Amino acid sequence: MKELADDLRSKVVNELIKRRSETEWFLEGDFETYISHMKQSHVWGGEPELFMSSHVLRVPIRAYMKDKKSNSIKVIAYYGQEYGKENPISVLYHDYGHYDLLH
Repeated sequence: MKELADDLRSKVVNELIKRRSETEWFLEGDFETYISHMKQSHVWGGEPELFMSSHVLRVPIRAYMKDKKSNSIKVIAYYGQEYGKENPISVLYHDYGHYDLLH
């Protein structure tokens, strides 16, 4: 399983590099430093990595967050819309910056 995760991480980082002109503006800090940091296997990915994952996997990814007032979950981001709406990967975002796979 770790090999698959490392392979996906490598592909996502390469996609960030390939799309540098599209992504550099929304990454925190220096682009090269960010890329170097994301290459490390112990580092969690965030929104930019979800966005690039949709391109690498060629599937839509929906991010949800729990609405505390209504106790329901709401879509907060939808990546890879160009890959259709069928069978999206769904993740739940938590306030502390972590994502969990929903299905």
